[in-house]
Amino acid sequence: MMKMRWLIVGVLAGCWLTLTTLPPTAAQDQSLQQYRLNPGDLLQITVLDEPELSGEVLVGPDGFLRLPLIGSVMAAGLTLDELTARLEKALGEYLREPRITIALKQFSPFARRVYVLGAVKAPGAYSLPLGTASTVLDAITLAGGYGEGADLEQVRVFSNGQVRVLNLRSLQSGDLNSVDGWKIQPGDLVWVPPAFHRVSIVGAVTSGGIHPVPTRASLLEALAIAGGVQEPTATVRVLRGGVELVSVPWSQLLAGDFPPMTLQEGDMILVSVKQVSGIIVTGAVSRPGVFDIKGSKATLLGALAMAGAGSDFRPMRVRVLRQGQEWFQTRYDPSVGTPTTDLSQELQSGDVVLVEPLLLRATLLGPVSKPGAHTLPVGSRLLDLLAQGQGALPEADLMNATLIRKGETRSVDLLKLLWEGDVDANLELQDGDILMLPVSRKVWVVGAVLRPGTLDYQPRMSVMDAIASAGGPRSLDEADLSAVRIVRGEDARTVNLEAASGGEALPTEWLKPGDVVVVPERAKAYIYGAVVRPGPIGVREGDTALTLLSRTGPTLPNAKLSDAVLVRFVNNKAVAAKVDLERAQKGDLSQAPVIQPGDILYIPSRKQSQWDFSRILGTAVSLATAVYWLRRW
Repeated sequence: MMKMRWLIVGVLAGCWLTLTTLPPTAAQDQSLQQYRLNPGDLLQITVLDEPELSGEVLVGPDGFLRLPLIGSVMAAGLTLDELTARLEKALGEYLREPRITIALKQFSPFARRVYVLGAVKAPGAYSLPLGTASTVLDAITLAGGYGEGADLEQVRVFSNGQVRVLNLRSLQSGDLNSVDGWKIQPGDLVWVPPAFHRVSIVGAVTSGGIHPVPTRASLLEALAIAGGVQEPTATVRVLRGGVELVSVPWSQLLAGDFPPMTLQEGDMILVSVKQVSGIIVTGAVSRPGVFDIKGSKATLLGALAMAGAGSDFRPMRVRVLRQGQEWFQTRYDPSVGTPTTDLSQELQSGDVVLVEPLLLRATLLGPVSKPGAHTLPVGSRLLDLLAQGQGALPEADLMNATLIRKGETRSVDLLKLLWEGDVDANLELQDGDILMLPVSRKVWVVGAVLRPGTLDYQPRMSVMDAIASAGGPRSLDEADLSAVRIVRGEDARTVNLEAASGGEALPTEWLKPGDVVVVPERAKAYIYGAVVRPGPIGVREGDTALTLLSRTGPTLPNAKLSDAVLVRFVNNKAVAAKVDLERAQKGDLSQAPVIQPGDILYIPSRKQSQWDFSRILGTAVSLATAVYWLRRW
């Protein structure tokens, strides 16, 4: 029966692999119309009567196609119909009414990928089939089904920073009232937790050994599974990873005078009396427990062998405690053929051997250069794991990373950690940790816009769409639309949105999730004195003292334009010149110099007419100096 079951699973898996490498069937046509291309998709492009331009083309890692005549064309994020229209328009510059057909020949191995981990038979990453909405059960089926001892009532789905806890038993019994909650999307992670932890219970209990303990069982319930405590005066100790977490008298625990605690996989419960007969081995071993030496000599190497240490060939630190104090410490590397002489140390009854791994395994998932399981030294932290994955890709949402530890989750803001150096967020890793980075579905717009912040990403969102959704520029005087920057990962591109007013076409590049649009403020000059709106004003290329004055609104009635002063700082020193704006208004453009960023234009009032020009000049320079240094401050 079991062989037949695996045969069916194998046939189904084979069928799915065939479907991902063949043209879509009629049942998939509707889904393919909505499917948006991903890097790695393989396309068959046919240009009618143009065999040189036809053939198989791969969507590159950057999302672009490379084609003869027209060069690079962005394809990622487009449907087949949208890409067809784009290619026909591009080839229309070289061919007369080109006719193109595009078929999706093979999906990217990363398209529609979900992760299934935990108590399943074949944990890993799997591609969801097209044609129907996929559910949690579909994903678990792809992973070979449930493993032994799976907790079907606490299955967790991690999706875009959100966590859903599902009871698959209710679904199996026909409860379909919330069917939408069972659906999954590409990029989701399905975690099937174990229903039991393997806990070593040794010492003065009826049935010592490794016992399967329910994940939500209390310490008292775990001891009941081992048949109860035989000695009323015993002390119950809980060790995890070689570290003692709890030491409580059995009588106190039995009376309920102890806060509840949750046990974990690999924990050891030692029920000890004053005299323990045997050697206790705990920690990173496959068979923790008490080993009776029966009067014979026992070495450290022999104790490690009896406890199954080194079965995964990771180097370990071994500590020996004697009478509650550390007596000895050494390193044990099972991958080395000849054991060290330290391992020949003789042990005695009552010794406690703590085995701690020097390497841990953690998994990095999501848009990173090298996802998967990584081995790191004990003591490594989140950024060390990210470095093992060779960094996050531009579309990674670093603000909403999720750390999954033994099925429990914790949100981590890696962006704050990277940019602000928040060391408290750089958590130390534990063996078996999973760090999941979701794909960003946001676009950031910052700078001189009315509502800077994040926007929900929409397919085919342009730079202008993003700026408009952020309320638009604060004003055309403040926002420099000629130098808008699109920041994507470590790359940045500058686009000139003002060029469209001169008849040029707007940039056609579409934004991607995770992009940052920066609308810079214009360089500023300053105008003070007898004007209605004194203060800073944006400077455009070619602005003169006259155009600067015209954009501040009318001057005050007592303004004396003939004695205006322009101050410019050169090497931190003020250089001042008289500017006769009355003559400039009459056409003498020699009195309307070109304004540079940082210039200060001062318009005196006629109340100062009794002053000589040197006094007006001194006032202008003093004011300009104060503005200059305040701005630099």
